[in-house]
Amino acid sequence: MSRPHLSFIDETPRSCEFDDDYYSPDDGLTESTYVFIEGGDVINRMQALQAGETLIIGELGLGTALNLALILQAWSEHGPAGARCHVITIEKHPLSISQLRAASARWTSLSREFETIHQRWPSPIPGCHRRPDLIDGLTVDFWWEDVSDALGDLESYGSRWIDVWFLDGFTPSRNEAMWKAEVLRDVANLSRDSANVATFTASGEVRRSLERIGFRVSKRSGFGRKRECLHGIFELSRASNDEHTAPARPTAWDQPSYIQEPKSCLVLGAGLAGSHLARRLAERNCQVTVLERGTIGSGGSTQPQGVIYTRPSHKHGKLADFSLTAYEFSVDHHQRKFREGSLKKGIDGELTGYLQLASDDVLERLATAFNDEDSPLKVVTREAASSIAGIELTQGAQHYPDSGWLHPRAICTELLDHPNIAVIEGLGDTTLRQGDGDQWLAIASTGDGIATGDTAVVTTAWEAVEDARLEWLPLQPIRGQTTLLPSQGALKDLKCTVCHAGYTPPAKGNVHCIGATYGLNETSTEERAADHAINIQQLRSQVPSLDSAVSSESHTGQAAVRCATADYLPIAGPVPNKAEFMTTYEGLRHDRKRLINKKQPNMKGLYVLTGLGSRGLTSAPLLSEILISQMTDSPPPVTRYLSQAVSPARFLKRRLVKGEA
Repeated sequence: MSRPHLSFIDETPRSCEFDDDYYSPDDGLTESTYVFIEGGDVINRMQALQAGETLIIGELGLGTALNLALILQAWSEHGPAGARCHVITIEKHPLSISQLRAASARWTSLSREFETIHQRWPSPIPGCHRRPDLIDGLTVDFWWEDVSDALGDLESYGSRWIDVWFLDGFTPSRNEAMWKAEVLRDVANLSRDSANVATFTASGEVRRSLERIGFRVSKRSGFGRKRECLHGIFELSRASNDEHTAPARPTAWDQPSYIQEPKSCLVLGAGLAGSHLARRLAERNCQVTVLERGTIGSGGSTQPQGVIYTRPSHKHGKLADFSLTAYEFSVDHHQRKFREGSLKKGIDGELTGYLQLASDDVLERLATAFNDEDSPLKVVTREAASSIAGIELTQGAQHYPDSGWLHPRAICTELLDHPNIAVIEGLGDTTLRQGDGDQWLAIASTGDGIATGDTAVVTTAWEAVEDARLEWLPLQPIRGQTTLLPSQGALKDLKCTVCHAGYTPPAKGNVHCIGATYGLNETSTEERAADHAINIQQLRSQVPSLDSAVSSESHTGQAAVRCATADYLPIAGPVPNKAEFMTTYEGLRHDRKRLINKKQPNMKGLYVLTGLGSRGLTSAPLLSEILISQMTDSPPPVTRYLSQAVSPARFLKRRLVKGEA
């Protein structure tokens, strides 16, 4: 995303593009409090929340994040226990962290709030960047998009989510795109009945547009040099005229027709996918039973070290875009865990970054695409990469300074340590059966019932297709074996993970876990000397400076089976009823762009989360967040484009489009 050009006049930031101030030169803090916090009735709405309820605030024009800081302050003082606040803020030209610090330096009374925002400020990658619990109970979605695109994306779900709107673009006469009738129509279509709206402008055209789409608008005295400003309340009963008619929405093959927020949930599998989902459900006061055939963190989560890893591209594409979005979410999640002390540095992992060795032509393309000071990756020369790694390298690299290695089993154990989660291990094969009253039953191999829940989620990797309701998913097992090396010689100097065709992290307990091999459609976990030889040869050829640190003795390690899909994207979403899905969307066989005004016929209360491949540490946090939003009909943490990219129903849709059975 492009950065804005700022000038500062007496400490007030001014946009060079729009020739307008970001806030009042008289007193921007008092102005924002008066116009938005008071005008939007924010504090009263916070105080009125009951436990389990969520106040959702939408903001058009994040700017310097002054309004966001005030929301954080108000929530910390007035947010009721057990309630939540969710802010969705949209900005086409996000400030860099250095610009943000300069613009907020004068507001010393909000220094704590701004430091929190600075610490978790997203990189300038287009799309939605969710930051859960920016402070306790308050989540922020930073949408780096054109306002029309972001609102259109959210409006495409057909749900009314927003309780309060802040309309805070630059002056309408200088930034017409922020105040177009189509933009305000989407505002109305996303508003709950009695939603508040507040804005600094008193423009007659804005007032009339808001009134036409259902807002009862009033004028207030303006702040400082402005004579008046507007506030209002949305009345759904007044919003039935032609101008409010919703635009044609895309065919909702990815959206479940049946939704019921889980109160009790069965999760099959205690690996990374199941553990992350269980924790997010438990934090929403859902009673979760995790059913594991082996032990916590078994299966593909057994390796002693893994990397928060991504593979961006200089071009947009589903796989590259999802990989980068998931990476940023995972890094933010795990950084918080280490800051809070939930994870122990050097034992559960260490975020010392990683280097991806690459050819000059790849690095040149990425350097052009990711040339912002706050980009998640930096392209570095061979000399710089060697200095970062602490060992001699033979190539330049992509440097990901915020990432690092983690111990997957420790991650799972920490996530499952919650009073609303019960874990049952050593079950062997467990099946799901739908009982009376839409309850799901977990049945042991002996035929005995184990547990019940109103919702069930299958996270059992490639074994998921053993469930007849999921047999159509194109899952494939991939065997991977790692090799353990003692930390000696040059290996002891390694300061960050080095990725090449494999990966080599700094030591955990004086041992490095390197690897891993790739055995498509292999399910054996028997350790093989030949695979150790592959890992060693790969390391020696890619990082010759470590050759002398690798002994010629026999090696040990571990083999595990991962699970990937045919398109290498993971799977997260409701399980469609296959027969009904094919009938409902039959029209797509003849016209893939045909609009069919029906949501996906789904299996009531059944979801699937699988296909994470070797990137579970990267994708599991975001995938669980996507799934929670679908279960609760709450705002999504990603664009619709990426939500569809990981939907299980995408494979059935492709069959229809390709004319297959």
